[in-house]
Amino acid sequence: MLKINANVDLTITDPWHVPQIINELIEGFDNLAHLPPSVAILGSSRAVPEDAVYIAAVETARLLAQSGFGITTGGGPGIMEAANKGAQEGGNISIGCT
Repeated sequence: MLKINANVDLTITDPWHVPQIINELIEGFDNLAHLPPSVAILGSSRAVPEDAVYIAAVETARLLAQSGFGITTGGGPGIMEAANKGAQEGGNISIGCT
């Protein structure tokens, strides 16, 4: 059962989280602003290196990286791991955004 602390007024405490959230968004945009043109590759986190889709993601990211594109993923395992691997093989930047 959820127990709520009746002594905490969320209308007073929660708004103070907004500046922190805005600062995190600004920092994220600043960090991503100087990336080369990039392609986002997202997909299943359950794909394993033996899967055809994993192999295709590595190859696709490698070719894109060799063509001058950075690779951006969700930073997870599976297809996103494959895309990061392909970017490294292609000699370009790989960014995982979680």
